[in-house]
Amino acid sequence: MEKEQDHVDRWLATASLDDIPNLDLAVEGIVHRMNGLTRRIRRSHNEVLAEHGLTWEDWDVLGALRRAGPPYRRSAGMLANDLRLSTGAMTNRLDRLEEAGLIRRLPDPNDRRGTLIEPTEAGHAAWDETVGTQARREAMMAAVLTEPEREELHALLRKLMRAFPESIHHHGKAKSHDAEPNDAED
Repeated sequence: MEKEQDHVDRWLATASLDDIPNLDLAVEGIVHRMNGLTRRIRRSHNEVLAEHGLTWEDWDVLGALRRAGPPYRRSAGMLANDLRLSTGAMTNRLDRLEEAGLIRRLPDPNDRRGTLIEPTEAGHAAWDETVGTQARREAMMAAVLTEPEREELHALLRKLMRAFPESIHHHGKAKSHDAEPNDAED
């Protein structure tokens, strides 16, 4: 039985790459497929967000508030830290979300000078709807795998994530660090 091929297999078979040192075509196939899947998932997610009038940045802030758990409140500084943003960038995002009616700023009862950010009902609904829609799309994509295959893929990807040092894309300085699940590039 001939194994099923995709465009990556065809590209690897025709690419003239034999003279490149350290190039492992099997690894190239893995990386190209992961990149392709990431692009497709991101494109799908952006379509869902656009259907609900959100940007990736809006969704990211609403998600950080949701992950905080009840009562779904964070200070702007905590959100900036959670999302690895400057305070200026965080303020810009919060201003847009407040103007859209998706978040509100409340006085911090523990700090007279501080404010807390919380999603409005519309903010909760927008985040829930986009997550639900995207989850259905992702489930359809993963439906081609059996449950054991999904578990195996999950374990293999976890193994790659844990083994991939951040230093590879930070000037070669050796440092082992687990990536955060909300890293934009992950």
